[in-house]
Amino acid sequence: MKLIRYLITGFFGAICLLLATLLPGFAQELQRYTFDSRHMGTQVNIILYAGNEALAIRASEAAFDRIEELNQLMSDYIATSEVNLVSEKSGSGEWVSINEDLYGLLQTSGQLSEMTNGLFDVTMGPLTHEWRYIRMMAEPEPPDDEKLERLLKKVGYQHLEFDEQTRSVRLNKRGMQLDLGGIAKGYAADKAIEKLKEFGIKSALVDAGGDITVSAPPPGRESWTVAVPKSTAADKNSTASLKLHNKTITTSGDMFQFLEFEGVRYSHIINPKTGLGSTFRIQATVISEDGMVADALASACTLMLPDQCLRLINGIDNAEAIIFRSREGEIEEWTTAGFDRFLD
Repeated sequence: MKLIRYLITGFFGAICLLLATLLPGFAQELQRYTFDSRHMGTQVNIILYAGNEALAIRASEAAFDRIEELNQLMSDYIATSEVNLVSEKSGSGEWVSINEDLYGLLQTSGQLSEMTNGLFDVTMGPLTHEWRYIRMMAEPEPPDDEKLERLLKKVGYQHLEFDEQTRSVRLNKRGMQLDLGGIAKGYAADKAIEKLKEFGIKSALVDAGGDITVSAPPPGRESWTVAVPKSTAADKNSTASLKLHNKTITTSGDMFQFLEFEGVRYSHIINPKTGLGSTFRIQATVISEDGMVADALASACTLMLPDQCLRLINGIDNAEAIIFRSREGEIEEWTTAGFDRFLD
């Protein structure tokens, strides 16, 4: 019996040794690793917990590669992207077969446009391109009414059509342009987390320029802690500390990006219905299990009055929001019904 016990013990030990060799991180204490890389026009930061540095590096590189893969499909700054190909064919009647990532994102964007009554709209490329040019001017000023009217005629999510059988889309008015700036980073952060999980990384945070997706909490903790600015002014340091896991959180507003003209402050977030930036001085933070939902609705909420945003978010499963508005030197605050459970 003693010999059998020794043989079993020795066999079990050999198996453990083999697993430790073949599976990086097996029976090892998880360590915190941080990585950063520039994608989608912003700095992307990854924090993850892994059993060893080699695994952490491989996993983070795969996650960054996944983000860049999506960027090549979805960026309107890249001439050869599928987004630009669809835009170039606008009004021609020609269907454009696209990657499943882009197809799914565009379908979801249409649903979000319906939910927001058109305040989120990925077809607003003509407007965003015009405002990019304006912000580069020595003395920037909003477009005149005549130009706005021409541009607005080229905008409308209803004119983006889908063919599920061929996984194809088309824009049915000439001159239309797609711009996924209000949804792509949220999607990319989600996909980066999925890629990390393929490497066995259970606890991670991906920050894609303010679109933050977290998976399971760090070892020994119940949640990740994420700080959200409590002001719409860049020189204010007050924050709200939130506890999150398996969620995406996105903040939008005019804290850092805006244009002032004749005493009016226009946000960089453009209203697809007016062609102008919001003047509400609102900052919205949205929490959701879906990065696309958080990304798109945070932007849309800055174009609404606070009570309108609250009604919208309260009607969506697993979504919460906190809203700040600067008015007459004071900061006003609103939260959705279940937001307080995330407060640290």
